Amino acid sequence: MQNLADKIFFNGKIHSMDSGKNVCQAMAIADGRILDIGSNEEILKLKHEGTFLYDLEGKTVIPGLIDTHTHIFRVSVSELFNEVFMPSSVQELLDYIKERVKTMKPGQWLYFRNIYPTRLKEYRYPTLQELDEAAPNNPVYADGAYAGQANSYALRLLGIDENTPNPPVGRFIRDRETGKLTGGLFLCSHMVQKLVGSNEFTVDDYKKGIQNIQMHYNKFGITSVIDGMTDETHIKAFNELHNEGNLTVRIVMTCLATSMEAGKEKLKRLKSAINTPPEFGKLAFYKIMIDGGILTGTAYMRRPYNDKIGVFGIDIDDFKGLLQRNPEEIVDYIDTAYNSGLQMTAHCIGSGAIDVFLDAYESYNRKNSIHDRRFSILHCDFTDEKTLERIRNLNLFVLFQPAWHYCDADVLSKVIDKDALDSFQPYRLYNEMKINAAAGSDHMIKYDSLKSQNPYNPFHALYNMVTRKTRHGITVGEEHKVSRVEALDFYTGKASAASFDEYLKGTLEVGKVADFAVLSDDYFNCNEEKIKDIEAVLTVVDGKIVYEK
Repeated sequence: MQNLADKIFFNGKIHSMDSGKNVCQAMAIADGRILDIGSNEEILKLKHEGTFLYDLEGKTVIPGLIDTHTHIFRVSVSELFNEVFMPSSVQELLDYIKERVKTMKPGQWLYFRNIYPTRLKEYRYPTLQELDEAAPNNPVYADGAYAGQANSYALRLLGIDENTPNPPVGRFIRDRETGKLTGGLFLCSHMVQKLVGSNEFTVDDYKKGIQNIQMHYNKFGITSVIDGMTDETHIKAFNELHNEGNLTVRIVMTCLATSMEAGKEKLKRLKSAINTPPEFGKLAFYKIMIDGGILTGTAYMRRPYNDKIGVFGIDIDDFKGLLQRNPEEIVDYIDTAYNSGLQMTAHCIGSGAIDVFLDAYESYNRKNSIHDRRFSILHCDFTDEKTLERIRNLNLFVLFQPAWHYCDADVLSKVIDKDALDSFQPYRLYNEMKINAAAGSDHMIKYDSLKSQNPYNPFHALYNMVTRKTRHGITVGEEHKVSRVEALDFYTGKASAASFDEYLKGTLEVGKVADFAVLSDDYFNCNEEKIKDIEAVLTVVDGKIVYEK
């Protein structure tokens, strides 16, 4: 490492987020790493004739933010060629459909990704009749991944009628009184996607898309992410961007296993595809799916949903959600991750699904200790103290998404019982019980930081953790608020530890990579309502300025 700095940022309030939560005035950088951090006087001694000097003018500086669950590759191409329509209400969706069909041929699909009833103004999907009226000659499907809503034309194309039995895991929703199909489908999206088809994107497409989305991430100080579902084409694009010097976000990657054999084969291909230095890109996680989603009423809960206002259209009594795996088969996947040197994780949302996953983890742990492997539970939305004790005893990580509390806590209070709501993302307990926990977004579609599903704006997430206020300004679970420093730690130091990268990033300390953001307002001292408005005015990755407002 050089004795003199190639860049010096001085005259600021630099929050290192180290163990002592030290705040300094200046930071020196050499070869992409932090050379020193301290007072203006100390650090300016390291300048030489060629040193780049940046006067922070008293602004607040934080470590680069780490989103521990996003789908950056999928998102990158979601608006590569055109903006994605994302309705805020049933009426807006119906109006859009009526306009679209005017210029469409009969039989053409209208397929809407990532539409959730909890995010629509009416707190429901459009009905079969509403969709039939809007598009009588075209198949329509509003897809919420784990559930969705079809019109009659779509049901006919899918071969689903009143006599069609439910699939092995999913369910065709029927009216409670008449028994007729409502168009609601649980865990059937794969059937629709097979008919609709999917866009095939090239390596060049992904390269362009990654450059698009990383610019948006950098605007909010995001410098690293964990991708939730990585494929070979993604990695090829990532490799090329790195070789060309065009990466401004570090990416930790995940192998999603749809079956035992498919997972093992995919793992081999992904491992051999990566050729970037591990500090920029590495494969770390092995993932499976365990239940559905809380935004569609399919997450597997301990106790039945209590959907009195009809958000999810559940047609059976005592419905607890849908479980995709049992503990015995989960143990086999854990064994694959363990023997591959990867970190096991799973999409696991509901309290009942978490119980099942923990049963599997505990069973495996009796044979092979996983205590030091930093295995995790992804989402892990409903955790009471007993559940958190089990998680702590196994030294697991909870990778949670505050956007779900911010966007959905209001309506979830109307469809789940009080005990479940009280255990919904208990931020304070994560700290008090010394749980390994880190924040992310589950960003899946659209570039806009707030209109996207899910919104990835980290400052709205930080605001929610500090206030427990939702997007409608309602406080839900005030007892689980955390301090501003504690909230930021979920996006920095604790987030880096989730992928064994605490030696590299997450805090601003000598020897670590120079990834940081200069903020538009003082996050630590501004009015709490203004936290939502913060963005980066400057973002630095690997010592290079990658975004400047």
